Amino acid sequence: MPTVFRGLEEAGVHIRQGQFTLISAAPGIGKSAVSQTIATRARVPTYYFSADSDRFEMYTRAAAMLTGWRTEDIGNAVLHGKTETIDAKLSESAFIRYDFKSSPTPDDIEDELKAYAMTYGMWPRLVVMDNISNLDMGGGATDTAALEEASNFLHDLARETSAAVIALHHVQGPFNDGNVPVPLSGLRGQIGRVPERVLTLHNASDQFDIDAGRQILGLNAVKNRGGQSDPSAKNTIRLEFIPDRMLIRG
Repeated sequence: MPTVFRGLEEAGVHIRQGQFTLISAAPGIGKSAVSQTIATRARVPTYYFSADSDRFEMYTRAAAMLTGWRTEDIGNAVLHGKTETIDAKLSESAFIRYDFKSSPTPDDIEDELKAYAMTYGMWPRLVVMDNISNLDMGGGATDTAALEEASNFLHDLARETSAAVIALHHVQGPFNDGNVPVPLSGLRGQIGRVPERVLTLHNASDQFDIDAGRQILGLNAVKNRGGQSDPSAKNTIRLEFIPDRMLIRG
């Protein structure tokens, strides 16, 4: 996949087609912002299953990324029906298709992707599942068993379509406050066995960053098959995040 964050490339972390990547963090840290940034900047045919965020939220984020406007200004433009400039910019990201079912099943995902392939004559190169716990596996399985089953499904999906599949996921226990690096053992359900790659995020900002109106995302490659990884999350890649403009760089 095209490089989006220089820090990942320098650390030898590459999101690859035909592989399954998991991005895990506490609520509100920036998982969706990171995955949507990857989808927007990579500029490859993408199918984004946004089960966790509604249409307006994704519209606002995408518009901020493409225009540089504040999300508050975009919300006001929508409120007053003045979205011509925004919609013109959003047309530049027409390579991303969104689905907003709140609890899609594996059959739903397969049907949507088959319809995509029939329409465009190819599979998408990137598939995002936001997030994995919203994937309805049915059958009354326990939480851990359902997460394992969902991971296996997404892994198989990557192999069968040769798409880069990214799924977002939550953390557990002491990592839920989002302020400390998350090791591989910090994933909810500890489902790090299946993905080729597991990236975790935490808030690495100090007071200087907060005063400057920015946030520092600490990113750790706690699993990276075929490359360098750090399961204990001691080697942190720093990404600058300006939330009100949905701008991530680093």
